[in-house]
Amino acid sequence: MSLFTAGILIIGDEILSGRTQDTNANFIARNLTSSGIKLEEIRVIQDSKKIIIDSVKLFSEKYNYVFTTGGIGPTHDDITSESLAEAFNKTYEINSEAYNILEKYYPEGEFNISRQKMAKMPSDVELIYNPMTAAPGFKLSNVFVLPGVPKIMEQMLQDVLLKLKKGKPKKITTINTDLFESKIAPSLNDIQNQFTDCSIGSYPYFNLISKTGGVNIVISSWTMNSLTEIEKEIIKMIKFNGGNYSIV
Repeated sequence: MSLFTAGILIIGDEILSGRTQDTNANFIARNLTSSGIKLEEIRVIQDSKKIIIDSVKLFSEKYNYVFTTGGIGPTHDDITSESLAEAFNKTYEINSEAYNILEKYYPEGEFNISRQKMAKMPSDVELIYNPMTAAPGFKLSNVFVLPGVPKIMEQMLQDVLLKLKKGKPKKITTINTDLFESKIAPSLNDIQNQFTDCSIGSYPYFNLISKTGGVNIVISSWTMNSLTEIEKEIIKMIKFNGGNYSIV
């Protein structure tokens, strides 16, 4: 099975300072996984041309697909497009199609110099259309450049994903148990060693008010056709240790 990989670059000083909470990475990650694309890395970087260039070049070489969010607006600190042009040795220029889209979108007299900046992109890009506020993103090589505003980005990503080559969606199931992690850790390790084509993750939780806790055991695989046999082994182990379980 062909496995397509991806990396995400979240660009913005406002994310790193904590002024803005990023939701884009989570949304992209969930949609990539369900689309059969394996997300391997997420990186949050500042609005620095050198850092953007270095990060994009690295990710572009490592992964089949790269998704960036942020830095393509009308203000002075929106430098993603300019940085991408330099990273791929392209001319940073007005894209005539993007310019025409924006000129038609804004009322007469309101398509000012700042807004015209949103039409400046690297040469030879493929536009990613924006059904909400007109300002397009773009695709350059294997890099998909999207806006940072979540609702707009989400709409544009859906269109991008329709056109990508993908593999099979990742199979995932979660088993909840009231046993504690220390109780089941050795047995989970044995089961993981038995089923090497899957990943078994153990995620403990604890409720301070009710003083109850347990573990969510997450089984996932990109290659297996069924997780049923692994589920049976884990459930058998939980019962053997006197625990309760549910599949969530």
